[in-house]
Amino acid sequence: MTDTSTTLRRDGLLAAGTLAVCLAVGTLTDSDPFLDWRAALLGVGGALAVEAVFLRYPERLLALWARPAVALAGAGAVAGLGLIALSVTPWVLGALTWGLGTYAILLVCVVLGAGNPLTALPGLSRRD
Repeated sequence: MTDTSTTLRRDGLLAAGTLAVCLAVGTLTDSDPFLDWRAALLGVGGALAVEAVFLRYPERLLALWARPAVALAGAGAVAGLGLIALSVTPWVLGALTWGLGTYAILLVCVVLGAGNPLTALPGLSRRD
């Protein structure tokens, strides 16, 4: 299993790369996928929900996520879904982008030593 700093570095690079792809594709289209309220709501809410599940069940999910192939497949799936969404429902690309941005903010909090803000919620702290 990898150490925490290596995993954080890898996750940060994958999130930043995927976020850059989503931002570039969304910006280069005329659809304005980032301005739809549904995109912001689903993206931020979805990212917080996924993070809460990882905090609630760390022993199962973190071991799986630590595998490089799983993390890479996750980033590829997000980027691929965003590209497909452009032709069908552009605001989904916006939601993915908002979600990646939210995850990046949480990751910055952890890297800077503030910890994950979601651990303040009942049932999500490692000490519960």
